[in-house]
Amino acid sequence: MTSQKSGEAEGLAWRRLIPLVLGAFTVAVEGTALTGVLPALSTSLSVSASTVGQVLAMYPVIYVVASPLLALVVRSRRACTIGLIVFAAGNLISASAQSVIVLALGRLVSAAGAALFIPNAGAQAVTLGKNRKGRALAVMSSGFTAATLAGAPLGVYVASHLGWRWVLVAVAAMAVVVAAFQRADAPVSGMSIRDRFRFLGDRRMLAIVLLTVAVVAGEFVVYAYISLLVNDIALAMLVFGIGTTAGTLLGGFGVDRFGWSRMLAVSLAVTVCAMVSIPFIGMVGLAVWGVFGWMFTPAQANRLLTVFPDNGAMVLTLNSSAVQIGVAAGGFAGGIVLNVASPTALPFVGAATVLVAAVVSRRVV
Repeated sequence: MTSQKSGEAEGLAWRRLIPLVLGAFTVAVEGTALTGVLPALSTSLSVSASTVGQVLAMYPVIYVVASPLLALVVRSRRACTIGLIVFAAGNLISASAQSVIVLALGRLVSAAGAALFIPNAGAQAVTLGKNRKGRALAVMSSGFTAATLAGAPLGVYVASHLGWRWVLVAVAAMAVVVAAFQRADAPVSGMSIRDRFRFLGDRRMLAIVLLTVAVVAGEFVVYAYISLLVNDIALAMLVFGIGTTAGTLLGGFGVDRFGWSRMLAVSLAVTVCAMVSIPFIGMVGLAVWGVFGWMFTPAQANRLLTVFPDNGAMVLTLNSSAVQIGVAAGGFAGGIVLNVASPTALPFVGAATVLVAAVVSRRVV
């Protein structure tokens, strides 16, 4: 009887992940959908495509700044709900834009909402998974990878029939609906604001987060310019997207089965090999990289949660900001590589960055 009740309780806990998965999908689908309708945005607002692209690029920058600041000061049992409502408001502001300035304002507001929702959703997810934190985080993160695959096609479809503004209205409506199903949980961190500021200087935490920055940067040295390395970019994105989705889920299950340390080592080792193989075996190397490269995220998140079990939202916030910094740094570094070498050098530079980061991290932490 006891085991039956335990199984029912666990099943209930896993069902409670559904609103978090849907929230993750909603937050992530906006960015990929807008990427797909960039030309329509440019024409409607009478600005160049590059200007619109720069406005859209504000999102990760704002996220990097807002996410740790909000984690420092916000201690609400309704953080996920508030985050989604703010995100919805930002999308409605963007949808009403008649100028690029209003569009930028809307992006700022929606980024702040995402910065509040994402880390708190991750922290809530691991409390539902109990001893299965890896797969709980992976299941929640599947919302992001699903959005990567579906966002651009959905955005193009809706925009072609109703216009780009209705893409944002639809995303805002999704956010409001999903917000209504978010649970009110205990605050994810009991630290005072003073303790949170002090925590930012923890040597172990900084070393782990810097590994995230370096690994993601190494990967995005290649990913940002993948169109220069493959012949069929549409097929490449499909293959890679399927690989990253599978890798995120497998990584979460693997962490619970084998531990974060072993999964982290396997992820980094195979990622390095897969990246350098891309110029030689193309799509196969890309698929392997997608699977094992994206195992890194749940392994690293669980590493932080294991080392700092009482600071879930804070460490996940810092790690997600580190990912965004790595994305920007990788794109910038890849551009430098292209100025001095051919595109075939990118996988080797990216792999070397990941390898060096992994070796240095093991010595520091």
